[in-house]
Amino acid sequence: MTHVTDPRTAATAATSWRPLVAACLGAFMLLVDVTIVMVALPPIAADLRMSFGDTQWLLDGYALALAALLLAAGSVADHAGRRRVYLVALAVFALASLACGIAPNGALLLAARVVQGAGGAAMMATTLALVSATYEGRQRGIAFGVWGGVNGAAAAVAPVLGGLLTEHLHWRAIFLVNLPISLVAAWLTLRSVKESRLPGGAGLDWAGMATFTAAAGALTYGLIEAG
Repeated sequence: MTHVTDPRTAATAATSWRPLVAACLGAFMLLVDVTIVMVALPPIAADLRMSFGDTQWLLDGYALALAALLLAAGSVADHAGRRRVYLVALAVFALASLACGIAPNGALLLAARVVQGAGGAAMMATTLALVSATYEGRQRGIAFGVWGGVNGAAAAVAPVLGGLLTEHLHWRAIFLVNLPISLVAAWLTLRSVKESRLPGGAGLDWAGMATFTAAAGALTYGLIEAG
């Protein structure tokens, strides 16, 4: 006996996974951008006449902003709305990627990378929370597994992707490729992700967030400089 799948059931199942795709796209982008720049450092340094120390900060400036702002971004998202903060983060990340891709000099490129890291921090702080708020039971377990797998794949793919884009297109392509991905992630988020907040949460501890951000930033900066 042949089993026939109801098209409406298949469509509903596909739609139910759109929020996961939206969250995974953001997580994939921000983690890829941690290391995708590594293989493009020589042509970047040559084109923009950057020193070795400056090119090193293309990696470290992104990581510094990501580490310092992660907790603060998560706290703001819990109160202001995770979907809203995720959409803002996607916009910030995309605009910063555009600025990186068209940067005429090293100073602007470094500044844009820091802003990109700030957007990445808000994306990292919201993607897992959105997945947790969207799915329940067995679906939640599957979604967490997919989200974790995408994160692991991003770390492995980044150097290869950076090398291909730099060799066959241009080093600027490693930043500009984020624009269409951000647009797709934003479209899926607007269409399929519901707003969620921390239920019964107290007011934001601005002083605590500022203190932690400064401490995390100082610690990360110290580790970078020591290295």
